[in-house]
Amino acid sequence: MFNFVYGDIDFAHKLDRASQPTEEYYKHMHPFLEILYFVEGDVYYTVESESKKLVAGDLILIAPGKYHFAEVNSKVAYERYVLKLPAAMLPDHLISRIWDVPPFAAAAKKYGFIFENLDSYYGNYSEKDLKALCLAETTKLLIFLLREPNKAAQNQVNPVIAQLIKYIDENLRSPLDIETIGNHFHFSKSYISNEFKKYMKIPIMQYVRAKKIMAAHQLIIAGEKKSKVAEMFGFENYSTFYRQYCKFIGEIPTRKS
Repeated sequence: MFNFVYGDIDFAHKLDRASQPTEEYYKHMHPFLEILYFVEGDVYYTVESESKKLVAGDLILIAPGKYHFAEVNSKVAYERYVLKLPAAMLPDHLISRIWDVPPFAAAAKKYGFIFENLDSYYGNYSEKDLKALCLAETTKLLIFLLREPNKAAQNQVNPVIAQLIKYIDENLRSPLDIETIGNHFHFSKSYISNEFKKYMKIPIMQYVRAKKIMAAHQLIIAGEKKSKVAEMFGFENYSTFYRQYCKFIGEIPTRKS
């Protein structure tokens, strides 16, 4: 087991034993790409409106800005590989296509050898070489996944949540509140609030704010003016946007070089 962090890349082989304290598998979204390869455990995983009881060899691809969380039975050992990196580190022709891969990839067990390769690299190469190898193996994995038929592994989809998320994603630059969303679907505000919180474990307006910030972040790192982006996503003033940005992204709004 190991955890390799170098620059913007973070790769780990983790094992939380039943007899040990476990980490908090909290609910979140982030601006980088995350890949989780499941080895063993008793875990129910959710990415946006899709959920799955994980089985050995499952692979979860979480595109930037996708909300996700794990419900883990801490009485059972939980082993997995986790790879995190900015999508911008990938070849240009792959970046736009990673959103086309279902979060729960079908037929992923055959790619377990890629993670075993990374196991063998750790401790045997310099940090710079190991970073390059991690990036190369990630690129290879994504190319393989993108060649697979666009078919998700067997999972459960909540149709109401899926509709709500699609509407939110399509209207991030519009004023969004519970009443507006409810009127669009002819749902009561209480129904939307209760259903969203029950399934997603997060209040719907907190989710909306996080989604807006994640979308704004992509424009800022691409070079768009921060004040313009704040206005674009409906923030009443820049100070409010700044506070929310720092809260969700963990750093001040800055264009990446």
